[in-house]
Amino acid sequence: MKVLLIYPPFKVGSGMGKVMLSPPLSLMQLAAMIPDHDVEILDLNVNPFMQVSEIEQKIAKADLVGIATMTTGLNVVLKLCKIAKRNGVTTVLGGFHPTLKPDVMRYPDVDYIVRGEGEYTFKELVEGVSPSEILGLGYRANGGYQLNEPRPFIQNLDTLPYPRKDLVDYSKYHYLWNPADVIESSRGCPFDCKFCCVTKFYCRTYRKKSPLRVVKEIARVPKKTKLIFFVDDNFTLDYKRVMKICDLIQEYGFHKKYMFVCQSRVDDIAKHPDMVKKMAKSGFICYFLGFESFKQMSLNSMNKQIKLHQAKNAMTLIHKNGMIVFGSFIIGNIGETREDTLKTFQLMKELQIDIMMTNPLTPFPGTRLWEEAVANGWVDKDFDWASWDFDVMMGTPDLSIEEIKELLEYSYRFFYKDIGYFLFGKKLLRLMQPKYRWFWKMAPTFLMKGLKNFFIKID
Repeated sequence: MKVLLIYPPFKVGSGMGKVMLSPPLSLMQLAAMIPDHDVEILDLNVNPFMQVSEIEQKIAKADLVGIATMTTGLNVVLKLCKIAKRNGVTTVLGGFHPTLKPDVMRYPDVDYIVRGEGEYTFKELVEGVSPSEILGLGYRANGGYQLNEPRPFIQNLDTLPYPRKDLVDYSKYHYLWNPADVIESSRGCPFDCKFCCVTKFYCRTYRKKSPLRVVKEIARVPKKTKLIFFVDDNFTLDYKRVMKICDLIQEYGFHKKYMFVCQSRVDDIAKHPDMVKKMAKSGFICYFLGFESFKQMSLNSMNKQIKLHQAKNAMTLIHKNGMIVFGSFIIGNIGETREDTLKTFQLMKELQIDIMMTNPLTPFPGTRLWEEAVANGWVDKDFDWASWDFDVMMGTPDLSIEEIKELLEYSYRFFYKDIGYFLFGKKLLRLMQPKYRWFWKMAPTFLMKGLKNFFIKID
């Protein structure tokens, strides 16, 4: 069977899209599940100017089109499905949106949806198993659609085949404009943040690959790779596993060849200074941290389960060990005023966060925030996600939609407005220290491409 896997444009905050572009790991993993079939991956994030006619030519040649479907890109996904159906091609949607909002099947151009982890559900569909027998599948039946029972989560992630990295052009992918790859070493998160889709998608489960499997995946990254990003929702959740992974990274010399970035929580970092130190010695250079807010009441309300003093301690530890922080924040948290938000902006600089991004508070389908927003009349329960363009969709009792938009725009101007703040201020003085020598390996590319494409373009 000829299978075309498509990754639609992934709309995120202004900052993230400018500083990193990752290969579509989920699609490479799906491709590895069907080695006996002819698979092509089309990542529209690296082909932003591809003509519709070119896309249609590729789709028309396929027997089946599988599309990674995030809520932020549903309108594009449905357009791709329409193109496929007018060419007689079967359509399959998978990912967060069809899992958390399976009524996407109501759109006539959607033939199947894969709910939850898609590897085995998709494999069985491609290999011709009857749809009624495939766990996790949604399909058309009796003039409507049928949702089969959920598929149990994969308990041993080491049993998954290695992703098909040969199917994408790695020259397009980067982190801070340096050649990059991504690795998944675990899935899920046991926490229950009110706004988060991950906890709903994985039902608060947490499963992990063995340290040996992780280093085997490191050994398979493309040759020109300089930086590896661990896409786990919380790479540092299992302290002992992280320490073992670091041991193996050093044993095999990967810390001399690659730089590593991971997502974490400030409480994990604050609790384990020895882990932070060991990660730094193992080549880790950056933590992606979801601070969300610097107002404790907001953190409590969203069930973030962190304290402000932990955030401050984490920042101190990270900088002490020669690493940087990419901080993520939500604008429009329930109970936050304009003054609260401006104070958060100021604290970003006072704590010396190195890179930041902001996003509007968004009640994604299936989350507890969505239920709260509907109950309070902040959003319409029949909101049309297909018409959403990732703009601000919800005001709060304290901030209107227009005020949130203004604060989002202002956040980037405020944080990045003074290039001298970076080039000649405290940041540069800190980066001149020997423990930040990794930065100067990245500096030529970062300065040539980063300042041109990121800082200078911000008004």
